[in-house]
Amino acid sequence: MLWFTGIICALVIVIGPVYLLLKYSVSDINSINTGGNPVPMWPYNPTLQAYVYLFSDSHFYQVLLNSVVISLFTIALGMILGIPASYVLGRYKLPGRKVLLLMIISVRLFPDIASVIPVVEFFIKIGMHQTYLGVILAHTLLALPYIIFIGAGAFESIPDDLEGQAIILGANRFQTFFKLLFPLAMPGLAAAAIYTFLLSWDEFIFSYFLMLGKQEIYTLTLYLNGIKYAEPQNLLAAISVCLSIPVIAFSFMVQKYMVAGISAGSVK
Repeated sequence: MLWFTGIICALVIVIGPVYLLLKYSVSDINSINTGGNPVPMWPYNPTLQAYVYLFSDSHFYQVLLNSVVISLFTIALGMILGIPASYVLGRYKLPGRKVLLLMIISVRLFPDIASVIPVVEFFIKIGMHQTYLGVILAHTLLALPYIIFIGAGAFESIPDDLEGQAIILGANRFQTFFKLLFPLAMPGLAAAAIYTFLLSWDEFIFSYFLMLGKQEIYTLTLYLNGIKYAEPQNLLAAISVCLSIPVIAFSFMVQKYMVAGISAGSVK
């Protein structure tokens, strides 16, 4: 009974907010403003009016495209920079390697609000504020420590015997990396990619200061901030649902790589 109760409580905690989000996104006005009466568990007259209004706004399509482009390019740039670094830190026994990894991940101990001012000031000086590239670089700066830290752990967990056998059989370092180590490290790298996507997709502070006054490159978080007091409230819920769907879709796309123990039993 204790296990069963715990599972039910966990499901309520996880599914409850999702249910409320979907409920309010399809609620009619009478189901939201009940005049002091209890709020119904499900709308009296479910409607897609909020979604119709949202998708009739041409600016919404632009900010949606902006968010997708910035998030995907952040993943690409973060992986290009982070995978070689994580490979070296994970496979080579460098002196002070653990201290270096700790220093890299400790960069994220500083709150974003403390680091946004110098970063934005630097980007303004080099003329990269109010640009896609500036936001992508800022998001990569936030995600890179996690990519390196997670990737180093993924490469380090691969048995040394596999790499040694590949070299004995005639494979060079590049072949060993691309045909053996990289596929085996994919679960960890996929986790890093998912986290990078979530970080970039949900990021607000750096985007706000770097895009200030440039609505053409606004992301969904800035779009949501601009209408946070809009009426009716179901419009905000509809936007939040639209914010969630790409994240869910991206997670399903890479979930096949999220398999624990992919290299278990591979050493003969």
